[in-house]
Amino acid sequence: MIERLVLVAVLFAVGFLLYKAVKRQQIRRTDELYALHDPVLAQVKEGIPAIVYFTTPQCIPCETVQRPALSVVEHDLGVQVIKIDATQDPDAAERWGVMSVPTTFILDRAGRTRDVNYGVADANKLKRQLSAIS
Repeated sequence: MIERLVLVAVLFAVGFLLYKAVKRQQIRRTDELYALHDPVLAQVKEGIPAIVYFTTPQCIPCETVQRPALSVVEHDLGVQVIKIDATQDPDAAERWGVMSVPTTFILDRAGRTRDVNYGVADANKLKRQLSAIS
């Protein structure tokens, strides 16, 4: 019995470390886009934090949960929200390494990626992430 618990704990730890590594890799990838002046980043106004939001028209959680959370954050904190339809701009989704929608990237005032969320991120999580970069 104890062996199974240890195995579960080890598998959980490995999964968590893998998740963190993928997240770091994706942030590094967007740093390269910053250096190359990616067209998505051309929409970012310098000096204002931003959220780059990848979605598709078929994504129900994007419209019912993620979009309202982004509206709250946009209204409360005055950040920019840049919406990218991954079906209309698949090249941008590929450059940014988007594997599923919704995916949100938190950008600092200089336009550099500081965090990424795979799946729905509620308004409180987005606010915490934005306050961490201020």
